[in-house]
Amino acid sequence: MPVLRSARRSRGQAAPAADRIGCQLMRVARRWRQAVDTELESYGLSHATWRPLLKLAGAAEPLRQHELAALLQIGHPELVRLIDSLEQKRLVVRHDDGDDRRVKRIALTPGGRRLAEEVAASIEAFERRVLQGISTADRARCRDVFARIEERLDSFEPTTRPRKHPRTP
Repeated sequence: MPVLRSARRSRGQAAPAADRIGCQLMRVARRWRQAVDTELESYGLSHATWRPLLKLAGAAEPLRQHELAALLQIGHPELVRLIDSLEQKRLVVRHDDGDDRRVKRIALTPGGRRLAEEVAASIEAFERRVLQGISTADRARCRDVFARIEERLDSFEPTTRPRKHPRTP
């Protein structure tokens, strides 16, 4: 895949769309996700199925469905289908919440926990290979910049409002 290098621009000249940091972040994120999914193909998992396993493995206790949906940034209907699929594979189980019988908590099965540990180790090994040769200081600086961008996005207010489309008769 070709590497895009930005040409020198005079002060005040806008970067071409492909050189903007947002575009670069999206390209890197997409390629990272594809590469991780390729690494995990042998487990029969995709991005949609390995992420909840890792979120559940990292939780101190079984998560409520709405908590898992929030962590995965997906809607409730999508989460229900995902949990159904993971249950069929015997990787997770639903339990009634002790405080509210209407609420379900999601827990890893022993097999799901073992798989989550293997997946986490595979992802760590992948990261080590990809980041080899990038200094600890550069990694820390990158994480710091990402955190600052994320903080700004958390409080982001769009400057433009959606256009109202004219009604057609």
